[in-house]
Amino acid sequence: MSKIYKKHVFICQNQRTSSKEKSCGEIGVPLRNLLKKEMTDKQLNNKIRINKSGCLGQCSQGPCFVIYPKTEWHFNVKLEDFDKITNLLTEES
Repeated sequence: MSKIYKKHVFICQNQRTSSKEKSCGEIGVPLRNLLKKEMTDKQLNNKIRINKSGCLGQCSQGPCFVIYPKTEWHFNVKLEDFDKITNLLTEES
């Protein structure tokens, strides 16, 4: 039987070379790595899946991620938001 996660998080890791458009990857790459480690450390990696994604089509709103199944979008994310994001993911898990 395949695993069914309570939450599935897609973090944009798109990196643009053009300085005219925002690039989520500068925040998305380290954020994903930190969240994956945190979910493993809290033994929640069997309930919460952290995935990288390509462009999610919301570049104008800054680095972003989306949490399924509720389709919760979060924009203009900063690494300083890590604790807040972790709390958001771990509530109800």
